[in-house]
Amino acid sequence: MATSTAVERDPNRVYYRAGGFEQSRPILRGPDAKKTFEFIPTVDMVNISSPDLELRKMLAAEVGQAMREVGFFYATNPPVDTKLMGLLDDILELSKKFFALPFETKACTITTWSFFATRAKEKQNKYHMNQSPSFKGYMPSKTIEKYAPDRDTFLVGSDFTDPGQHFIKVAPPGSVSQNQWPDEELPEFRSIFYQYFRQCFTFAKQLIHIFALSLGLEEGAFDETFKEPLTDALFQHYFADPDRKEAQELFFPHADFSGMVQRDNHNETLVNRCAGLTLLLNQKDVPGLEVLNANGIWVPAPPIEHAFVVNTGAYFELLSNSQFLSTVHRVHTKLSVERFSLATFISPDPSVFISTHPALLKEGEESKYTSHHIGKRYITGLVHNSPNHPWCKKLKASGIKEEDYKWELLMQPFPDDLA
Repeated sequence: MATSTAVERDPNRVYYRAGGFEQSRPILRGPDAKKTFEFIPTVDMVNISSPDLELRKMLAAEVGQAMREVGFFYATNPPVDTKLMGLLDDILELSKKFFALPFETKACTITTWSFFATRAKEKQNKYHMNQSPSFKGYMPSKTIEKYAPDRDTFLVGSDFTDPGQHFIKVAPPGSVSQNQWPDEELPEFRSIFYQYFRQCFTFAKQLIHIFALSLGLEEGAFDETFKEPLTDALFQHYFADPDRKEAQELFFPHADFSGMVQRDNHNETLVNRCAGLTLLLNQKDVPGLEVLNANGIWVPAPPIEHAFVVNTGAYFELLSNSQFLSTVHRVHTKLSVERFSLATFISPDPSVFISTHPALLKEGEESKYTSHHIGKRYITGLVHNSPNHPWCKKLKASGIKEEDYKWELLMQPFPDDLA
């Protein structure tokens, strides 16, 4: 995640991060303006589960147009149990309760004594992200974005030791858990989350079929790529600032990118962030999300109650040979009250090598993206971006070579004294 700093910038350009580095585009108006989107389209999902292929293809045409022209759309009438509509409210209310817990509970440093130790040993509270091999848990404000407005997060994701995810995959015995649940303070959190997550997961799998149809492929064209996908669910809490007079950029403009290599004039740039597609649930009545169009104009995406905001990240940009967009977006608002959101990221199976679908390359055309192994690139990204994280230190001390990196290493227990 990146944030802006106090540097001289051209007021006639918009600055953002995409592909892992800062870029900009001019603000175009009048005769210089291009034809581009001016609003976020709405797509009714009522036919996503229809047994009629022609109806699904009609839906795919709408979705494909949104992905090619905007990269975002509102998904109304998603194929979820009607009880989930209440869960959409409940899950955000639960996140409010979590963020309202005392800081000492979420992220303090506590001192414990080992029976055999001669001195106190400090360890982070169990909810802090440093306690998870894959960085799951609570991240205090300004941990990464030093100059950004106050925003703290809570992240859960792929953890196949948890019975709540056994419908996807079951981890081998002895595997290390990844997530950190506030079961003592909020015993209902995990249960309600998994009711929500399971239906979101099913919806995402159906959307992937629709994406394939919209690209002129068979519905199952990406089934192996997303067979046992990696997932992340990011709860975000933006602090209220009642004294703020004007809207402020709370999250630096960026495109959802991934652990992928992109070739540019024969140079390779390492990027780290997994994102195939995102299902975003925003707090109703609290706007903030904005999407950047080709003219450098920010287009608001205000919340629609019980609708998901769907966007594709860099993995679908790669798979589609750049037909689908990974569009720049930001959070920009006054924040006179707190703002809460929940983004669910669906990314490819960590066991696969990902590359542009061959049917989407013209004869003799070479993809501008380098094929790579998802799991290996995921681990490489963690080590590259956070070398001081306790798990990354243990991995380095273990002597495992980079060419042997795979996602399953996160579930492998390392000795406590290995660092």
